[in-house]
Amino acid sequence: MQLNTITILLVEDNPGDARLIHEILKECGLQPGNLIVAGDLARALAWMTTNSCDIILLDLNLPDTCGLTTLTRLAGTVGKLAPIIVITGMDDEELGMAAIEAGAEDYLVKGAIDAAQLGRSIRYSVKRRELVHLLRYERDRAQSYLDTVNTIIVALDHEGRITTINRKGCLIFGCEEDELIGRLWFSTCLPQPHGMEEIYPYFRKIMAGDLDNGYFENPIVTGSGEIRHIAWHNALIHDGQGQVIGTLSAGDDITERLQTEEEKAKLVAQLQQAQKMESVGRLAGGVAHDFNNMLGVILGYAEMGLEKTDPTSSLHQDFQEIHDAGVRSANITRQLLAFARKQTIAPEVIDLNEIIEQMLKMLRRLIGEDINLVWMPAKDIWPVKMDISQVDQILANICVNARDAISGVGRITIETEAVTLDQEYCLQNSGAVAGDYVCLAVSDDGRGIDQAIIDHIFEPFFTTKEMGQGTGLGLSTVYGIVKQNSGFIKVYSEPGKGTTFRIYFPRNHAPENAAPQKNTHPILRGRGETILIVEDEVAILRLTAKILRDLGYDVITTNTPSAAMKLAKERSEDISLLITDVVMPEMNGKKLAESLTTIFPNLKWLFMSGYTASVIARQGILAADVHFIQKPFSAKDLAAKVRKALE
Repeated sequence: MQLNTITILLVEDNPGDARLIHEILKECGLQPGNLIVAGDLARALAWMTTNSCDIILLDLNLPDTCGLTTLTRLAGTVGKLAPIIVITGMDDEELGMAAIEAGAEDYLVKGAIDAAQLGRSIRYSVKRRELVHLLRYERDRAQSYLDTVNTIIVALDHEGRITTINRKGCLIFGCEEDELIGRLWFSTCLPQPHGMEEIYPYFRKIMAGDLDNGYFENPIVTGSGEIRHIAWHNALIHDGQGQVIGTLSAGDDITERLQTEEEKAKLVAQLQQAQKMESVGRLAGGVAHDFNNMLGVILGYAEMGLEKTDPTSSLHQDFQEIHDAGVRSANITRQLLAFARKQTIAPEVIDLNEIIEQMLKMLRRLIGEDINLVWMPAKDIWPVKMDISQVDQILANICVNARDAISGVGRITIETEAVTLDQEYCLQNSGAVAGDYVCLAVSDDGRGIDQAIIDHIFEPFFTTKEMGQGTGLGLSTVYGIVKQNSGFIKVYSEPGKGTTFRIYFPRNHAPENAAPQKNTHPILRGRGETILIVEDEVAILRLTAKILRDLGYDVITTNTPSAAMKLAKERSEDISLLITDVVMPEMNGKKLAESLTTIFPNLKWLFMSGYTASVIARQGILAADVHFIQKPFSAKDLAAKVRKALE
């Protein structure tokens, strides 16, 4: 490099020293017009605002400043524009080193320099500055590459301080690059005390060569204070002698992946828990079934003993103790079956009709336009106590299942009614307790449920839907809610004829003026009329026959339509009333009634079914105005329906 091509700014207040330096520069080949002299720092700074130079020669002692302050003020303002060489009369090695550290390229002493030395210093300084600019350009270009990557890139020195970080890292930590450079990574960017107590010692072992650092996962703290989990791929940085001087790491945010894995693990745990509960439930169900059969016998004979003994006798008290123990045992059995149904709720006294009325709009959107949702509320139902959100869950789950069971256009009916169940019914139906209930019935005209699987529909994860179309948790959720609210649920279904769910919630005993009064009329007794009962469920057949015989009727029973027809043809006496289930093998109840009427023209009919009357009528099996009793029924309800049909 020739000095005749560069411009030099000399900051010197002594004219004699300025002339001497000028002469030396001319010996180096400097052109006369390429030297600008400023007598103080202020003039130098003013000149630099509108001009440029290739190098600055600076005296430290000036009229407006002195010492290292002169250098630091100038370097802080124009140090990036041109290299600075200090030329001073102070031959002080410590001051010289301080000047170099403050940004000077060289430190020369007046009176001890010649043309060769000054020329060499200027050429080296200008060349170094060119190389620094080139290095800075390459660094900035490399930084731009790092900034385009959607991954955290960070380099640490041997002590763990940040030497490089890309834009992605700055954005995550909410800082500018210069705010992070030089700071200790483990105390600045990692959660404490985890960062310093656990991760930093691990880093020190890597620097010592005791551990491999290829892959590592750890949490960081973002600028907003959020904890994110990062997977790091690391490489060691070596100096020219092969010594490890730091690490370069690329980090991917795996927070969502870990959350997904955690959720998956939770689901697997829930599945395992559900399977365990199912196994326990199956075992408990088998034990409870046999136990309830024995309890039914015990309670039945205990009640007979209570009826036949004097209430003041010691024997009557013994029968009462047996009966009470049986009832407590039945309660224990029900608790055993329901122990896994646990949910935090906030129950309140509600009018079920009002709550369902508010849900209808949402339910119609849920099931779609092709399905007609019919709402048939009973008047003056009793209040119940439960969490309102659980009503939403029950109806949403059942209506979605009903929607999926309907092909094309269809109908879903929601009904409510107040019912009273007696002890005899409860002995035949596990889980039921005698008392007043509000019944919620949901019926559809879909494809129905095969009897082979109907006993499994409330089991967790049991589903008949295709893969990906159902979790198998809908009806088990309904079952758990009903159990939790001391209710019970019955399902009636036949393939091709739809399904009805009947859910019984216990009446909440509010003040007398807040709910309808119970019917206190006495049970209507029979007058010796002959009644034929046809029912394919033997337990219901026996229960119905016992109730009617106790009421004074002459009862004939059979469990198939063909047996009923054979019995009628062989019988000479008249039959006053036929009580028949609607859906039975061989033929339905309506056809049986019509056939028997050809033999007994004055025969009256009373139909019973687990389906609601409106569903039976809509399917065309029965007319809407026929005598009909909904299962389950109490002795009082049956007695009233029978008298009404006969009269």
